[in-house]
Amino acid sequence: MIVYATKLTIRKAAIGLAVLGGILWGITALAPRAAQAVAAQIDSQSISQKLKDNDARVSYLQEFGWMVEETPLVEMEVQIPKEFDGAYQQYNEIQLRQGLDLTKYRGKRAMLYTYTVLDYPTQEEGVTASLVLYKNRVIAADISAANAEGFTHGLTERPSAAATAAEPSGEQNPQAPAEQKTAQDTTE
Repeated sequence: MIVYATKLTIRKAAIGLAVLGGILWGITALAPRAAQAVAAQIDSQSISQKLKDNDARVSYLQEFGWMVEETPLVEMEVQIPKEFDGAYQQYNEIQLRQGLDLTKYRGKRAMLYTYTVLDYPTQEEGVTASLVLYKNRVIAADISAANAEGFTHGLTERPSAAATAAEPSGEQNPQAPAEQKTAQDTTE
C-alpha cells in the first residue's frame, strides 16, 4: 500500500475548489440539455407509433385531441421524393417540430390516410388530418385546410379558436406535399 501525504496550502485548496466548481458547473450546464434530449426522444417515440388498422389510426388522432370521421377520405400510396423541393422542406420543418423527420424516408413509398376533422377550433369546413405511414409507422402527420386561406400545421399543435380566427396557424400551404398526386390511388 502506498500512502501519499501532503501539506494543505492555500494554493492547493484554491485549485481544488476551482476543479470542484468546474465539475459542478459542468453537471448543472449539461444536465438540462441531456434531460431535453431524453424528453425529445420520448416525444418522438410517442408520436411515431405503429398503427396496424383504421381503428388504431382513428384512436391515434383522438389521442392528440382530434375528432375525425372514422372512414378515411383518402387512402393511397405516395412516393416520398429523393430530393425535397421548397414545399417538402417546409412540410418537413413542421414534422421536425413535432419529433418526426421525413429525410430518413427519401425515395420510399408510404401510405397516406386523410380523415375529415370534425372539431377544428374555428368550426371551419374542409379541415383534414393526414397520416403518412411507412411499414405501419407514423412518419408524418398534419392538420390542413385546402381552401383559399389554406394552412398546414402539425398534429400536435391545436390552435385556439381566437388565435385561429385572427390569423391562420402554421405554414401557408394550400396543399400539403403528402396530398399531391404523386402516386397511384389505392382507395378501397
